[in-house]
Amino acid sequence: MDTDLRPAGEPAAVFRFGEFTFDCGSHLLMRGGVGRHLSLKARRLLQLLIEARPRALSREELYDALWPSTFVCESNLASIINEVRRALGDDARAASYIRTIHGFGYMLENRPHAAP
Repeated sequence: MDTDLRPAGEPAAVFRFGEFTFDCGSHLLMRGGVGRHLSLKARRLLQLLIEARPRALSREELYDALWPSTFVCESNLASIINEVRRALGDDARAASYIRTIHGFGYMLENRPHAAP
């Protein structure tokens, strides 16, 4: 299922979590009104984690969504996770946002909510 599909005219969701705002339409991550740089894959990963909340996504689900029909090294996903963590100021050992589910995958720890 393509999570980007919406009825015609329906605006893209905007989510707030902690000090951050993520606009799913523009794929823009903001902190205190200042944009945070993320690569295309990192923005897509963040959107996947937001849309899946509170469910964790398996590594396989993330590989399939980020690199469909393509074989990539396991380190590629770790690299994208680290990029998102850096943008969020998150630490893998004391995660506030991106939680590692050992032997499974990742989840967004701090539940975002739709902005009014």
